[in-house]
Amino acid sequence: MTPDLEVDPDGVRAWAAALTAAGQGFHLAPLPPVPGPRWSATDGGTAAAAAARRTVAEIADALVATARAANGTVDDYEAADDRAAARLRNIA
Repeated sequence: MTPDLEVDPDGVRAWAAALTAAGQGFHLAPLPPVPGPRWSATDGGTAAAAAARRTVAEIADALVATARAANGTVDDYEAADDRAAARLRNIA
């Protein structure tokens, strides 16, 4: 009998760890103040940079959340596998 689905838990956990590291690496320190004189475009540029940083932070948070979900899914998969193995042992 072959399984319909086979999961490599260690591989998924390694992938999730890499995904978490990537996501955490995108969180940046606050922007430094703009040096030099204030031009009319400074406020627009600052607003655009802040919007881009928020978007990157949202993507980074989504990467970390995906890694957490993958780890949770692997835990559930292993628990289901353990329950199935226990049922099979009880049959024999």
